[in-house]
Amino acid sequence: MPKAYRLEDAYNNFSSEPISTPDEFREFYVERPKGVKSPISTLKVSIMHARKPEKFLFLGFRGSGKSTEINRLLNELGDEIFIKIKFSIKDSLDISDFDYRDFFISLGLHIYNAAQNQKVKVKNDFLEDFEKFLYDVTHEVEKIEKEEIKGGIDIKVLSAKLGSETATREIIRRKLATRIGDLIEKINNLIGEIERKTGKRIIVAVDDLDKLTRGEQSEKFFYTNTGLLLQPECLVIYTFPIPLAFNPKFANVTGNFSDTFILPQVPVKDRYGKEIEENIDFYRKIVARRMDLSLIDESALKEAILSTGKIREFIILLRSSIAIALANGNGKITKNDVIEAIEKLRRNFDRELDRVHIKRLIEIHETKDARSANPDDQITRELLFSLSAVEYEDEKGRWADVNPLLHPLIEQWKKSLTKG
Repeated sequence: MPKAYRLEDAYNNFSSEPISTPDEFREFYVERPKGVKSPISTLKVSIMHARKPEKFLFLGFRGSGKSTEINRLLNELGDEIFIKIKFSIKDSLDISDFDYRDFFISLGLHIYNAAQNQKVKVKNDFLEDFEKFLYDVTHEVEKIEKEEIKGGIDIKVLSAKLGSETATREIIRRKLATRIGDLIEKINNLIGEIERKTGKRIIVAVDDLDKLTRGEQSEKFFYTNTGLLLQPECLVIYTFPIPLAFNPKFANVTGNFSDTFILPQVPVKDRYGKEIEENIDFYRKIVARRMDLSLIDESALKEAILSTGKIREFIILLRSSIAIALANGNGKITKNDVIEAIEKLRRNFDRELDRVHIKRLIEIHETKDARSANPDDQITRELLFSLSAVEYEDEKGRWADVNPLLHPLIEQWKKSLTKG
């Protein structure tokens, strides 16, 4: 969508979906300020010069723009050098019931599909070997004859079953319990044959791993299965849930990967509460790329920026403000429209917080530190996962605070704890 000059046209320009196409990047992408710049340029150099099938971790809070930055990276990597595979576990699998075996069967299907899309004349031995293996672990699900699988696996059908049917997942997991090494071997045979035949390198970007709904899911995936995640013989970027970085195991695990890249949040205030004009201007530019600034009062725009300070949340807030303004019959967004949208978002957070969470949030706000001496501190990780608490980084190092959206509630929380 081009830049909007009417409020009615602006609504769709504030979709919370990541920027993905070259046209969208040209229209909407805004470079981050120097102090919180994206590490994508460095990651790109690492990928271009990597001689081995290296594995990278890409960290960032949910909504910080990781998917957009990964899309930007893949757009910049040349098609003549790379076969680029990106898939989201949120779209491909059931993140509320997620298992490492689901991931590897999905990875295998995407690699197989890449061979089909590239029209690579892969040796029949490798294709048939993979197809036979897939038949062995799925025939109870598919209820098909062996010969019917030849000539191509319907990746959409099997992926849909894997993502939506509990029975399918249970059968495949049982079949793979002692054969995960065999599956990875078949995947690596396909990778090697594709790369030899095309003269290109395969790079896989696994998105939305940070959206796993339970902490133990992500801990088990990364900390129990580290060795398996390193075995695919192609370049892989794993998005990593940043709350896990507060786990004592983090330093031990990251040493196994080639490198770790962190996409920082763009705070609107520093740790002392002073506004950061360069960062505020970054959010203003996001709006200016998507709609003419005459469509929003300056006071309304400032209120929206200072109340969020997170890219996805900011875009969601603007879209909601546009809808409220249109419903109120306004031709532009007023401060009252933004305040109404803020209250709506704030209520979504506030209703999920109990006294234990509130007490910890007050501590984080007062100390500006989300680290805990207790390695089993699930409360802090829950707050970071839900974005009720957010960590930032500046020239003095890491610091944390309560989500700016919740700042007006802090004094109210303190009074409620005193009364209790």
